[in-house]
Amino acid sequence: MSQSFALSADSLRVAFGGLVALDGVSLRLAPGRITGIIGPNGAGKSTLFSVLAGTLRPDSGRVLLGADDITRLPVHRRARRGVARTFQLARELDSLTVLENLLLATPDHPGERLWPLAFARGRVRRAEREATERAMALLDRARLQRLANSPAGALSGGQKKLLELCRALMADPDIVLLDEPAAGVNPVLVESLGQFILDLRDEGKTFALVEHNMDLIAALSDHVCVLAQGAILTEGSFAEVTEDPRVRAAYLGGELAREPVGAAA
Repeated sequence: MSQSFALSADSLRVAFGGLVALDGVSLRLAPGRITGIIGPNGAGKSTLFSVLAGTLRPDSGRVLLGADDITRLPVHRRARRGVARTFQLARELDSLTVLENLLLATPDHPGERLWPLAFARGRVRRAEREATERAMALLDRARLQRLANSPAGALSGGQKKLLELCRALMADPDIVLLDEPAAGVNPVLVESLGQFILDLRDEGKTFALVEHNMDLIAALSDHVCVLAQGAILTEGSFAEVTEDPRVRAAYLGGELAREPVGAAA
């Protein structure tokens, strides 16, 4: 695999008993680009994301970060190397405020260790101030700043998806794996979410986007990979893959669904 790719998957195979979920899948994420990953239910998209994120180890194949093999690295070590993931179901802590949810995602905070708490309190206070400033800046970009002190459980579904993305960004990752960010989100917030993602891409972030909302895939993706029955069926621009008769055959018996923006997945 070339070092020109931010994150790569090489011949991934995953089987659960007799069910083959991934069958030789290879994927390349170009730096500073959004790669859309689509396919019918059961195509292997969630399994692929789990392997890329490190929550599932493949039976064979490799995951490369640049030129480095990270196949055996656990989630927290991948996160330290700049790989973050969001989830289809937002995992906020309902009883904490929106701001507190972000502060908990601050990586390597000195206040979590005994020595700095006892002997370097100035350093701890400085880190807390910097983390709060970063969290508030992210909330401002996501248009959630006015809700910073509200309980996270009071947010709408779409606002929780924005919070999930902000939480992933607290560690300033280079690569973000987005798992159905538009699922259950109203059209206005989908538009805001999409623009936020495009802005981040333009700043150099790399994204993999699993999404059933075809309008969002069309609007965001620089490149699209189509999974079917655990294998890459085809890849290319959105227009190219959606004109492929094999892709249309994989969806709804031959018709590729174009869901309205904001439709629940």
